[in-house]
Amino acid sequence: MSDEKKIQVLPFHAVNEFMREDYRLVVLHEVFSALDQCTPMQKQLILKMFSKNVNVPGFRNSGQAPLSIKIKNSPSLFERSHEFSATVMECWCNLHPKLKSAMHSLLTERGWTLQPLESDRSLLPGFQIDWPKTDNFESLIKTLQSAQPELNESDDNISLMAVWVGNKLPYNLYSNDESVAE
Repeated sequence: MSDEKKIQVLPFHAVNEFMREDYRLVVLHEVFSALDQCTPMQKQLILKMFSKNVNVPGFRNSGQAPLSIKIKNSPSLFERSHEFSATVMECWCNLHPKLKSAMHSLLTERGWTLQPLESDRSLLPGFQIDWPKTDNFESLIKTLQSAQPELNESDDNISLMAVWVGNKLPYNLYSNDESVAE
């Protein structure tokens, strides 16, 4: 018999529960605008999944739609597709290499167990749900901005990078507090 603790995971599109709609569009706009900076495999996957799963009126092949129409029509796919959201977030993450590196260092200093910096996190089964109680978004943002003000990244970007690099959603962050309050 094994005493190993089972790690619970949520599919990558569960990130939508923690993202504002306007910020989701910002991420999708950034990725679709910079597809040529993503790996060829990421670009191919994003375009193939979009073409296959999103119908754009007036286009037999949705992949041929203009950039603005792709961005406008992609949130529903991001909200329901594990693979699409994972590929978009991995591509987005790699568009912010300094933030990625800084977040990896910060989380490592705080004792998080992380994948190597260069790992493709989109290949993982999903997000772990056990988020350390001491590391809320506000503390991570404040610490990172204090340590590296030259990064000039939004709070949303810092939060998403913490989620992606740390491979955790703050799903259980407040669960014990809520049960104590009841």
